[in-house]
Amino acid sequence: MKDNLFIEYVNTPYEEPQDMLPKINEAMLADMEESLEVDFKKEYQQEDLASILESIKYIRIYCRNFPCFNGFDYQPLQAPFAYYRSRKTYLKELPFTEDEFYKFAYIQDAIKKLGLKAQPTFEFITFLYYNIKVWSENQITTSGAKVDNILSLLKEQLNTQLTMNIKVGSKSFEFNNSLFIQSLLEFYSSHNLISCNLVERENKRVRERTIQYSLVKTLLDYLPIKTDKSEGINFVQAERDLALCTLYLCKLLMGDPTYVCTKDNNATFDKLMRDFKDFNITLHQMLI
Repeated sequence: MKDNLFIEYVNTPYEEPQDMLPKINEAMLADMEESLEVDFKKEYQQEDLASILESIKYIRIYCRNFPCFNGFDYQPLQAPFAYYRSRKTYLKELPFTEDEFYKFAYIQDAIKKLGLKAQPTFEFITFLYYNIKVWSENQITTSGAKVDNILSLLKEQLNTQLTMNIKVGSKSFEFNNSLFIQSLLEFYSSHNLISCNLVERENKRVRERTIQYSLVKTLLDYLPIKTDKSEGINFVQAERDLALCTLYLCKLLMGDPTYVCTKDNNATFDKLMRDFKDFNITLHQMLI
């Protein structure tokens, strides 16, 4: 079997410091949310408003935790109402139906044990799945796009010294000839090569697991879970079950649900939490 040939790169996403965002006090926050709710009620006054607001209450709890006021509006506060207005679009992207959710005994049992309500839990999962999926897709960069980005930087920074590291199996080769490297990149960019549109296999796997972690960790962090935990216990079994069931329904975990959605598969959940313990994704990042 031939060794794979690839170019090393480092891609560090820019994150806007939270302290650069305008501050907003609690009174103003409450007034803005009340105003948004009044406008929302006017749109749905012919429907069961109490039921609608009940269905999105977990989303609202989550959104209140991200006071990202941009000087004009408070986007996270609008998100629950915007979600309901576009609910059909969100449901189309969901890999399971609402009926399948309510008939899936494992997740319904976990929801009851955690003192949660089924409908607002379903809406919260739908809301998060859609936003995390869109966010993750925006992070994908093809090989061709990466090369074009490098060439764009070179146009801005002429005479920049280039270095390219190539690994063939365990052996490394370094090129310092800037003209050679640039001509190689320009050739690659100017030809309609199939490989230009490829996403690296390793990155795809990382992306899938990032989606898994972001979805279940956000659920467990922001759902109003009612459970007593002994000291040193991070997650009770019902929380693990809820997370595994959510991944299963979202087609992010495959297998027999009697195994993959139960304590028999705790190792999968625990490893995911360990591997991404330093990773954080906020609503503000997803809504940008």
